[in-house]
Amino acid sequence: MTSFLALYRGESIAAAKIVAVTAESGLVRDFAARMLAESEPEPDSVLRELENGRRRALELVRGEDSE
Repeated sequence: MTSFLALYRGESIAAAKIVAVTAESGLVRDFAARMLAESEPEPDSVLRELENGRRRALELVRGEDSE
């Protein structure tokens, strides 16, 4: 399965326009690793479970071999 990154810019999420998209595996893995490094513990138990799922997905993307 392909993972990719998209860069958007705008005054708001609703008004943002796409600037660039990449599926370059090194950039995608680096981004996933950076997101994992920036995460902080979530005090709310429900939100913590959502964060745990997000982190697991990022760990899988970070660990993917080059295709």
